Amino acid sequence: MRRLLPAVGLAIVLLAAGCSSSESSRAATVNGTSVPVSRLTDMVKAQLAAAQSQQQQDPSQAQSPDIDELTRQSLEGLIQFQVILDGARKEGVTIDEGQVDARIQQVKDQAAAQGMKYEDLLSQNSITDSLLREQFRAQLALNAVGNKLVPQPSDADLIKNNLAKHRTDVIQIHVRHVLAKDQATARKARQQLVSGGNWTVVAKQFSTDPGTKDRGGDLGYESKGQTVAEFEKAVFSLSDQGDCKGKTSGSCTSPISAPVHTQFGYHVIQVIGVRVPPLTDEVRNQLDPSLKQRRDVATEQWFTNLVKQANVTVNPRFGRWDSSSGKLVARSTAPASPTSAPEQQAPGQP
Repeated sequence: MRRLLPAVGLAIVLLAAGCSSSESSRAATVNGTSVPVSRLTDMVKAQLAAAQSQQQQDPSQAQSPDIDELTRQSLEGLIQFQVILDGARKEGVTIDEGQVDARIQQVKDQAAAQGMKYEDLLSQNSITDSLLREQFRAQLALNAVGNKLVPQPSDADLIKNNLAKHRTDVIQIHVRHVLAKDQATARKARQQLVSGGNWTVVAKQFSTDPGTKDRGGDLGYESKGQTVAEFEKAVFSLSDQGDCKGKTSGSCTSPISAPVHTQFGYHVIQVIGVRVPPLTDEVRNQLDPSLKQRRDVATEQWFTNLVKQANVTVNPRFGRWDSSSGKLVARSTAPASPTSAPEQQAPGQP
């Protein structure tokens, strides 16, 4: 880690040193829009922080970053952001700050959940609020273009055409259970239930689950991935038995399970209903997993064509734009000496 720090400091100082004139303060121009060196400096800091974090996590795998290469990658990313935003506008797609604010709020909530302030999280990752907003803005624009290139089927058509095939990935299952401390008690509870015993009475008598024992063992609706594996396997198996078999909504009654062992004890389980949850983007992708893939292919092709057609000029201190590949590549010649052309000095050069 220590041997990285001098290189990091040098890279940032040299990036900032080029800001004495309007020409040298411009890292690139994309379709007439300037990408300032100050923004590139922010991007390099964030990339260096990520490289340092990787080295801390696995010193044997991570290598000290090539500052010139990392600077080119950073600038190429900023150019791509602008290309995406310009292309999205041509498609009639605009991203308002409310959408970006919503993404920022998600980050703030995640930071709070980890006991951190948003500002501390940014500082820890050496990323500025403005750069994070720029990344989100480009991401939102790309998603919106993908939605336009490959339109979403109506929710009604999506359910009609895909629900049967992806039923277990999507449906929520209404479950009740009795949780016993040992298998013998679970078997005794089950025997009473299959003999017509009342769930409210049996759960109150035998269950050790304080959250459900006084309401008939009712756990409410469970989605896939919300419970431990053994319990989930039993629940989804029961959801396709009895009059629950093949059902996608409404009340139903499955058989009562044999005791199911989990880390919490022994469960006697019954499914009493199923439903399709409100369709979020995540649920829609579960119903039609190929939709995201089709959109990814379409947006990749859209971006590839767009970036090759973009009018990009790059400050030669940072490399050369190759329009045929839409990539920023290394200079083919060394930068001019500081005595003859100070503004052409490259970052990372002594």
